Amino acid sequence: MSTIRIEMEKLGDLIPHEDILIDKVVNISFEVQKIRAIKPIIVDENTHVILDGHHRFTAALRLSLPKIPVIYVNYNSTSISVNVWYRRFSKPYIVKSVLSAIYSNGKICAKFDSIRICDDDLYRLYWKLEKVESFLHSIGINVEKDIVGHLEPPSIYKEDVISIANRGLRFPPKTTRHVYEFIIPQKAISIDDT
Repeated sequence: MSTIRIEMEKLGDLIPHEDILIDKVVNISFEVQKIRAIKPIIVDENTHVILDGHHRFTAALRLSLPKIPVIYVNYNSTSISVNVWYRRFSKPYIVKSVLSAIYSNGKICAKFDSIRICDDDLYRLYWKLEKVESFLHSIGINVEKDIVGHLEPPSIYKEDVISIANRGLRFPPKTTRHVYEFIIPQKAISIDDT
């Protein structure tokens, strides 16, 4: 990886691939207004797809910022990988009975012990998982996304990320977990210079 440079980019030139949590966007918006700065987001230099920073991007839109700091990377580089977030549950024994009641059919599957939640479309499967997580939360079960956990979602590849973004769709929040073999600067950049 060559030296990392930060550029100020117009928001309309960037393409998201994940949805956001509105509470997180509101909190980031307040913080940005307070400190008058925002941390850079990470974007593929070839496709302009946002890899990391969807909440900051949406906060910038919400604040009507003309530009946002961007770190452009080559997504095709072997120094960047995309992984998934496992789901960890506060009451896995209840979750198991809930999941076993879901009718599931398809070739792409999420796994929880011997239970499979499947679909023929990766995008639909991840939104199905999001609905299940929302239901579990509504009955008092905490669902945490982590690098290890009870439920293993299906793999996501870089091609999936680009395809979803280019189709104008978005995966649920915190679907992809990008890992970089280089250090990403975390210093917030002034929004008054945009």
